[in-house]
Amino acid sequence: MITFEFLPAHHGDCFLVRWGTPERVMLVDGGPDQVFQKVLKPRLMALPHAAGGVPTVDVLCLTHVDEDHVVGVMRLLKELARANRDQLTLSIDVRRVWFNSVDELIDGVDPGLTKAAQALVNAAPKDSVVPASYGQGGEVRTSVAALGRAGNPPFGGSLLEGSAKKLHEMDVTVVSPSKKALDKLAKKWRAAVKAKSAKAIGASYVDRSVPNLSSIALHISYSGRTALLTGDARGDHLLAGLEATGLLAPNGSMSVDVFKLPHHGSKNNAEPSLFNRIRADHYVISADGIKHEHPSTETLEWLVASRGKKDSYTIHLTHQIPKAQATLEKLRDGCCFAVKVGEPYVEIALADV
Repeated sequence: MITFEFLPAHHGDCFLVRWGTPERVMLVDGGPDQVFQKVLKPRLMALPHAAGGVPTVDVLCLTHVDEDHVVGVMRLLKELARANRDQLTLSIDVRRVWFNSVDELIDGVDPGLTKAAQALVNAAPKDSVVPASYGQGGEVRTSVAALGRAGNPPFGGSLLEGSAKKLHEMDVTVVSPSKKALDKLAKKWRAAVKAKSAKAIGASYVDRSVPNLSSIALHISYSGRTALLTGDARGDHLLAGLEATGLLAPNGSMSVDVFKLPHHGSKNNAEPSLFNRIRADHYVISADGIKHEHPSTETLEWLVASRGKKDSYTIHLTHQIPKAQATLEKLRDGCCFAVKVGEPYVEIALADV
């Protein structure tokens, strides 16, 4: 049995994957402000644990440093690091952390480049996205180090396209980021350093200019069940990564049980070919329809158009989103797909095959 729990994370991402016997737990992202205290922490504290013990998270994966993914993770790690410092019993046992620091990724391509870029970041306006993102990434690294969880085990370094490991009988393959994309980003950073401009550095955190290239996307497989967990990766990058890892044949298609749509269903991170080539029984959209108005109407139209009228599948929403629900109701005419809204959260439980 493998179970996915997509929590109501407003405009962000925060979900659990639970599998195996004894049960293992992966936490992916922590959502924006308030999600940790109101939703995530209570759910973690309710995880099964032995008498006298504490709930265990086998791996915490932070896909990337964006406010709508990282804040809850920062709250959790800082709370645990503070308890560790004060020699108190940790409320939750987080055994591994997977996180790609942009600095470490770029240094892997061009050693020393991040040091030069940091000077530009420090000179940028304090209310800009650049120092904010750098600061959040730094806080995560500090807390992870304080807990003794650095190094991305069992990967032993940055999670890059093609890396594959087994975690408690679950196969994990990294679909993105790719070295090719990082080379492109490093080239822009070198130009930015030469021009003494922080603009290109900040572009690494803005989808429409340069993708958030530190974002981790994973394909997981357990007991015949599969899922594609996309972070905020761009659709064409996902397809390229799946091809590079051998999970997707060139010009071919593939099926997964669960497909978490990238970037909350934004049309900027999707395209018709993404849905034509990746089919799923369960599509999940983590969004509230308020900030950024995700998901995009175009994304929903592309998804439904990619499937046959008689295809049976489910589109899951983590929140009530009137505009999206109205669009899907129109698209359902003559189709067999279902729409479900998470109450209190989206839960998809899949038996072993």
